Amino acid sequence: MSHLIGVTLRNRYKIFQCLGGGGFGDTYLAGDLDLPGQPQCVVKHLKPKDSSSAVLAIAKRLFETEAQTLYRLGNAHSQIPRLFAHFEEKGEFYLVQEFIDGHDLTKEIILGKSKDEQVVFKLLKDILEVLAFVHQQNVIHRDIKPQNLMRRSKDGKIVLIDFGAVKEISALKVNPQGESSLTVPIGTPGYVPIEQHYSRPQFSSDIYAVGMIGFGALTGLHPKQLPRDANNGELYCALFPDKINISPSFAQILDTMVRNDYRQRYQNATLALQALQQYLNISQTSTLVQPLPPKVTPISPKPDAETPIVQKIWQFFRQLFGESTPNNPQAPNIITPKPPSTFGSFEQPEGQVSLQSAFYVERPPTEADCYETILQPGALIRIKAPRQMGKTSLLTRVLADGKQHGCQTAYLNFQSADAEFFTSLDKFLQWFCGSIAQELNLENKLTEYWQGVLGSKDKCTNYFQRYLLSEIHNPIVLGLDEVDQVFQYPQVASEFFGLLRAWHETSKNKETWKKLRLVIVHSKEVYIPLNINQSPFNVGLPIELPEFNSSQVQDLVQRHKLTWTQEEINQLMAMLGGHPYLVRKALHEIARGRISLSQLLKIAPTEEGFYNDHLRRHLRNLQEDRKLVAAIKQVVAATHPVRVETGLAFKLRSMGLVKFQGNDVMPLCDLYRLYFREHLGGNL
Repeated sequence: MSHLIGVTLRNRYKIFQCLGGGGFGDTYLAGDLDLPGQPQCVVKHLKPKDSSSAVLAIAKRLFETEAQTLYRLGNAHSQIPRLFAHFEEKGEFYLVQEFIDGHDLTKEIILGKSKDEQVVFKLLKDILEVLAFVHQQNVIHRDIKPQNLMRRSKDGKIVLIDFGAVKEISALKVNPQGESSLTVPIGTPGYVPIEQHYSRPQFSSDIYAVGMIGFGALTGLHPKQLPRDANNGELYCALFPDKINISPSFAQILDTMVRNDYRQRYQNATLALQALQQYLNISQTSTLVQPLPPKVTPISPKPDAETPIVQKIWQFFRQLFGESTPNNPQAPNIITPKPPSTFGSFEQPEGQVSLQSAFYVERPPTEADCYETILQPGALIRIKAPRQMGKTSLLTRVLADGKQHGCQTAYLNFQSADAEFFTSLDKFLQWFCGSIAQELNLENKLTEYWQGVLGSKDKCTNYFQRYLLSEIHNPIVLGLDEVDQVFQYPQVASEFFGLLRAWHETSKNKETWKKLRLVIVHSKEVYIPLNINQSPFNVGLPIELPEFNSSQVQDLVQRHKLTWTQEEINQLMAMLGGHPYLVRKALHEIARGRISLSQLLKIAPTEEGFYNDHLRRHLRNLQEDRKLVAAIKQVVAATHPVRVETGLAFKLRSMGLVKFQGNDVMPLCDLYRLYFREHLGGNL
């Protein structure tokens, strides 16, 4: 590590002290012989682990790009070291940067010593002010930690050093296929969020690291020593009721910064800084600091141990990103969903859950599978679940994720089509093409493409291939919601869905069609006659949305600011199952003080309860088919799962009234069992 001491590089930079080193290279203190007084500077020596010609070629390109970035940042901001020189010698790379006289934050954030809220607030604000500039320049630091934050002696300001991107040069390797990758993740364990571990850094990855610094300063613990929620693996201030005493507003900011899911954090340093400023404005108007109520019972893992829930989270992200993912540091234009710890008012649990909602509950690995699949050429995702299970909420998030990764998106709800468009295939396909063009903000050119002797499907295909897919250069994600509406018109349905399948097959070989990605959403089973080779319902990624499990319901209970025992959660789930709408409706009313849990359990399956409209709708639908009535009566009358005719069982499941146990079925929950026993005489 010290073999360069005494060496003069480029006949100018004389190295006289080693400042540190590691797997990525060494850092030295040197004197600039060309300037009066031989001022001190820092020389970074970067050595690729793989010295093959292929690696060196890639390393040289990366080195030039990163040097330009460092030069631009250092010249534009006084709290980033200036770059004086960069050069290559014998396949090794050198950066010469400004020497910062001062100390790093390991001298201030000391293990075993906690700091108060005001000190930590000022520290995070100082870090975020310089980081906000970095993010505004479309740069992700990737290695924020106390060692890379210098407190400059002359003015006490924070200086951000040692950008992680440069370390890629040392970590490069090339596989036998000639593809480049990294030998190790960039960043420091404890400060690296999961998406960065898989070489998918976001702006919010830096925010996670800043938040971990805040937790370390508040608790006096190393990041690896910080306990996490046993239910969801998250880190909360409420896990430290005896260690820290901070205001709920500041705790909320810290909690948001370190969410496991990067989409739930502040999406860049500017937004995090704004949150701090809003907190400061509020705190200046009040000197009251409210005690932070305990949220969960903390667990205390050993510093280097991973709890089972943390292991599950890692497994989830391994499924999302894979064990080996090409580095992609592009800074996305990410949506900013409302963090789970920010509740505001209790929104009505009706319709889709908005992107900004604090009450959307993910059902791993469903979302991750969708986000990964939609970025694949020619992708097709088909989402099936009963009504009010969250299909459209998932669809909007898939579209938003595609958009943040550079895709154009179009959402089309087939219930918006007038009945006249279903009277013929030609009218339907014209409506379809016109609607998609409108969603993509393109001019309607139906008259131009709907000419000649070709059939309607050929005209529709030409409209997409020669117009929509040619006009837009980015991938296009079509979200097709409520396609059940088309099932009512078998002739149109068979031709339209056969066309979607044909496009999907074409995308496997033709570049133009690889840009088209489809997400098809429906509630009912597909009973229309479709040739197995012409159906889009037996290809692509199938998603059947499950009910919420006990842990997810518990999470939702906490988001409604309710403190319940496990027994109370079990009682709610016995009555309502994990049905997203039913559970959210109950928690909404209870959280607002409109009803207690015991009252809800008593009146839920009656006309007095607030589920009466929901239940009557199901009752009317059942009564349209005598066979369905007979089947549901058999199911709700039994005290154990029963066997009913297969087609009827699937219809009942598509309505969301039953669930399978093997080949038998049972009511989804006591709400349906009790209501239909009463109204259909199922107890006779």
